[in-house]
Amino acid sequence: MVWINWEIFTHKWLKRAERGQVCVDDGDRFISLWIAFNGWMRYRFSEELGDRYQIESVKKMRDFQEVFDKLNTGNTDFRDCLEDLKKLTVVDMRFKNNREDIDRYDGTYESLIEVIYQVRCNLFHGRKDIDEDKKDIELVSLAYRILLPLFKEYLSKEFIPGTDRPATID
Repeated sequence: MVWINWEIFTHKWLKRAERGQVCVDDGDRFISLWIAFNGWMRYRFSEELGDRYQIESVKKMRDFQEVFDKLNTGNTDFRDCLEDLKKLTVVDMRFKNNREDIDRYDGTYESLIEVIYQVRCNLFHGRKDIDEDKKDIELVSLAYRILLPLFKEYLSKEFIPGTDRPATID
């Protein structure tokens, strides 16, 4: 098995996610951001465990929820994005004829993680049109504009030089 320094991997993809070039849109930036986030989850929770386990683990992290709460109360742009996200639904597109499996951000940290993950799943599995579908474009853009500050703020607290402080999980 190839050894990867997940901290370096995560930070390189995070830097890529922040590109501001004209030819790079929020879809490209969100994909890069998700690769960074996914790499961090693999580092934090084990490369052997699947995405669902890792998402459930993130939802239980008090540290991450504290960052969410802080941004939600102290960052107007973040809060505005959350309010915009509340107005939208995300359909689980794995079953294209079953429109009953719908996620919605309800104001909770846990629902936010689920909705962002569902946007990721739909995008990565070819079920989001980020060129022409206005709702899809808005969902991907909001997912990017919410996850970026949340993840960056969390990382600024997690990776303390010279320590390997574990995340706090309930």
